[in-house]
Amino acid sequence: MKRILALLTISVLSCGCAGPLVLDDDGAIVMIPHKIGSDGHIIVRAMINDRGPFKFALDTGASISVIFESTRKDAGLDLLPDVRVLIHGMIGSGEFPLTTIAEVKIGSESWTNARMASLPEDSPVSTEFDGILGIDFLRRYAVGVSAEDQVIRLYPPLLVRERSYRGWTSVPMQQLRIGQGDTTAYAIDLYISGVTIPALLDLGASFNMMNWRAARAIRVKPIKVRSTDTLSGAVETEPVVARLEVDELKIKDLRWRKRTFLIADFPVFEVLNLDNRPVAIVGPDLFNERDYVIDFVRNRLLIKTSK
Repeated sequence: MKRILALLTISVLSCGCAGPLVLDDDGAIVMIPHKIGSDGHIIVRAMINDRGPFKFALDTGASISVIFESTRKDAGLDLLPDVRVLIHGMIGSGEFPLTTIAEVKIGSESWTNARMASLPEDSPVSTEFDGILGIDFLRRYAVGVSAEDQVIRLYPPLLVRERSYRGWTSVPMQQLRIGQGDTTAYAIDLYISGVTIPALLDLGASFNMMNWRAARAIRVKPIKVRSTDTLSGAVETEPVVARLEVDELKIKDLRWRKRTFLIADFPVFEVLNLDNRPVAIVGPDLFNERDYVIDFVRNRLLIKTSK
C-alpha cells in the first residue's frame, strides 16, 4: 500500500515601487466572494464535477486538500485503492484514504485531477464546510484576501512576485518541511515582549496558540480554563489547560493589541521540528480585519498597512 505524508492543522475554537497594489480587478485572474464562519474560517463555494456548490475553507496550515466523507459520497467520488495519506494534525495523526476529482471549480478557475484526502463524517472540525482547500491548491496563485470587499482574489504568481508595493508591509515567510518530503508549511516572526517567536501561518486555526516555552519566554502569567474546554483538530480533540492575554504583539512594524493565545505543547510543533524553542500558531484572529496577499513565490506576506 502506498502512503503519502501530509500536514493538516485546521482547528475550531524599501525598494523601488511600481505603484500601490489595489485589491480589485488589477491583474487578478478571478474574484471569489467569501464569508467568515463562526470559528473564523474563510469559506468559499466550489463546484465538484459540476455538482454543488459545496463550501470549502481555506487553510494555509494544510499541505493537502480535504473532502469530508458525506460530501465525497454526495459528489459521487470513489476512493483510490491501496493509497492512504498519513496526516499530521494539530493534535494527533491518522491515515486516511484519497480520492481524485476530475474538476474542482472555484469561480472561473478550474483545478483538474485534484487529489484530496477523505476524512470521516465525524471529524471534530467545523460542520460549516464540506472540505478544505490547502497549500496544494493555494500556492498555484498569489492569494489576496480582502476584509473590506469580502472577496478572495487569485493572482498569477509571477505578477505579484515581480512587484513591490507602496502602503503594504512585506513580511518574510519561512518554509517549514516535514521529514524528507515536499510537505510544506509557512511561518512568520512575531514580536511579543521583546521576544521573537516563529509562528505557523495557519488560516485554518480558530484560535491563536503557543507552546509553553513561548509562554515562559514572554513572561505573561497564564490563566487556567475550565476542564471541559477542548480544542478540536482535524484528527482528534485535546483538553485546553491554559490561555494567556497578550497586551501587544508586532509583525514587522504592525501592531495588534489584546490578543488571546491558548497554551499547549501541540504535537504539530514536534512534527515541524520546532518543539525545542518558543513557537506559536496564528491565523484568522489576526488577519481577518486586514487586507493581505500571500506571495508563495517570494515567500512573503503582504499586509495592508492601514485597516
